[in-house]
Amino acid sequence: MSVAFKPPGQCPACGEWVPRGAAACDDCGACANSGWSGDTHADGLDLPDDEFDYDDFIAREFGGKSSKQPLTANLWWWVALALLIIFMIGALLPLFG
Repeated sequence: MSVAFKPPGQCPACGEWVPRGAAACDDCGACANSGWSGDTHADGLDLPDDEFDYDDFIAREFGGKSSKQPLTANLWWWVALALLIIFMIGALLPLFG
């Protein structure tokens, strides 16, 4: 069933305001292609519903690994710090020597 609706006005599917020139309802996604009904193009995409538990999904997908940096990342910080200290000693040594 196609509803003769042209924005601006209230969406025939959900009742939210649809501004002038809008191609679809911002709230429910109804558009001229769906006949301004609640059956939108996104219905067949198998998107998560309100019961979707994002934290549980992340734990199952990534195994609950910690976000610690690998040892090599910490090692490079220590190497950089040691080189900076050596450079500073080398630059200041002629002033005191």
